[in-house]
Amino acid sequence: MNSRAIITLEAAVRAALARLAVADGATIVIALSGGADSVALTHALQRLAHGSHRSRGTLARGTSGAPAWRLHAAHLNHRLRAGEADRDEAFVRALCARLAIELTVEHAQGLRRVAGNLEERARDLRHAFLERVAGRIGACHVALAHHADDQAETVLMRLLRGGGAAGLAAMAPGGPGRIIRPLLGLRRAQILAYLEALGAGYVVDSSNASPAMTRNRVRHELIPALERDYAPRLSVRLAALAGELRALDDFVTAAARRELARRRDDRGRLRLAGFARLDPALANATLRAWLIDRMGDLRTLGRAHIEALCASCVAAVPGRITLVPRGWRMRCEYGTAVLEPRPRADTQPFAIEVDRAGATIVAAAGFVFEARTIALAAGGCPAPFHAMPTRGRITGPMEALFDRAQITAPLVVRNCRPGDRVAPLGMTGTRKVQDVFVDRKLARARRATWPIVTLEDEILWIPGLLRARHATVTPATRELLEVHANLIAGG
Repeated sequence: MNSRAIITLEAAVRAALARLAVADGATIVIALSGGADSVALTHALQRLAHGSHRSRGTLARGTSGAPAWRLHAAHLNHRLRAGEADRDEAFVRALCARLAIELTVEHAQGLRRVAGNLEERARDLRHAFLERVAGRIGACHVALAHHADDQAETVLMRLLRGGGAAGLAAMAPGGPGRIIRPLLGLRRAQILAYLEALGAGYVVDSSNASPAMTRNRVRHELIPALERDYAPRLSVRLAALAGELRALDDFVTAAARRELARRRDDRGRLRLAGFARLDPALANATLRAWLIDRMGDLRTLGRAHIEALCASCVAAVPGRITLVPRGWRMRCEYGTAVLEPRPRADTQPFAIEVDRAGATIVAAAGFVFEARTIALAAGGCPAPFHAMPTRGRITGPMEALFDRAQITAPLVVRNCRPGDRVAPLGMTGTRKVQDVFVDRKLARARRATWPIVTLEDEILWIPGLLRARHATVTPATRELLEVHANLIAGG
């Protein structure tokens, strides 16, 4: 056994977790695909949590002797690779059983039936799944297995696409949100050496060798050619560059946040007075911070977009509109700028059946719906549900529970239709859905595509807005259908 490879990797992971302030007793969700990187991360965290790794004579256990962290793995079967996807799931199940790690597995549905970037949609669905699992079990962190070579590839790809300093900072060790990347300082060669030293197996995703994907060509063709002919150890340099730019971006972002706090009014608009006098770097960073707050992230936005928005803010011409990717626009008013969804003049109707045991993308609405069935004890509803036996139980506006026995036909997600009415929970009679939209201050531009969950055209739920009084949980309920509505970033 190559003990040096084991000690090196586990010491690096432990140091990374300390820098990320992962406390003893914290719950960590591991994004476990079954590939080499996520398998190595899983082994390292499991060994560290249970004291298998020794560093300077101490065990990685809490003072109580309990494992330092609670681990919970999460695997999303995208159903994209015939045979391989099920093989990966079986491998992950066997690995978690062997390591005594709790596991959540879900299946995606319909990824190929939606137009657009398949890789991006799969990533969005995976992140929504991981976030939902973390929220359900109360996890503080979601651990991803990105490493230094991934970082180098990301920096080079963004450089080729015209990314600025913020984009070239690439992936952070921690964030956004609960995300942590404990392997980010390690090379893939170190990860493979670690697995070999442990005698640990893993699965290989054949799509990672396909030249049809840009990242694969960068990984297998461009970087090796550059390192061979022009810049030895380029990957190391690119990863170091990302670290330097990350520190610089953190400094500028902190200043931008202070500037944004002064400029944002109580309606979220950006005050433009004096914007032209800001240092260009601060002006751009302030705009990026404002966009992130409204859109969730800056995916698909490049340097040209930020420069165009900044020019509009400097000019501050009332009525001037600047288009932003993913269906947004910035509109200048008198002294302020407003970021809003673009009006949709030709919205097409949609109706998508919900998978009751997995995830369903409703791209036209910008949502992912995830559902599962929960069996209840024969004696009746357990404590979390009996407090409201006739009203159902809703843990949040984007989550609903239904009596499974009353769901006698497929659940369908569709958009609003003329004359739609809903029977609100806790009220008598019905209301127009359009009146619900107005009362809940749903932006006019979103009303035509806001999802409505129906059963044989009876409205059961308008996510985030209203639960109807159909299929509610009662003392007689024996199975629950739990449905989550997850807004896709930028949706």
